[in-house]
Amino acid sequence: MRFTESEIQFAAKLRGAGLVWEPQPGHYVFDIDGAMKAGSPFQAGVYLISSPNAAASSVGGNDELVAGFVWLPTWENCRVWLLEHGLDAEDLPGVLAGGLADGLSDREALYRRMLEILESPEAENAT
Repeated sequence: MRFTESEIQFAAKLRGAGLVWEPQPGHYVFDIDGAMKAGSPFQAGVYLISSPNAAASSVGGNDELVAGFVWLPTWENCRVWLLEHGLDAEDLPGVLAGGLADGLSDREALYRRMLEILESPEAENAT
């Protein structure tokens, strides 16, 4: 799995907009401050969580893991999140087509739609 610099920046914006995540097996993350001592088998700073407990232990605890890493949602993670947050399944092709028209990758288009939801007035009123 590879994430572009743009996708990592989008994911950081999602985090800044309040995207909440609970570390789960299969989640990809970006190590913000280089806390992970082991090298990455993917690309610099990108790790796959196979065991949330082991990942948390290696960086000082679960709070440190959540605070020091940016979740990099996969296509499937995005799809599930979007459906849970009001996107109709029929609207997904339009999200992807709009991203393609704007020169975005599929993941960037999904991240952009997630960001729009997180930054919407409805989201602000829900918190």
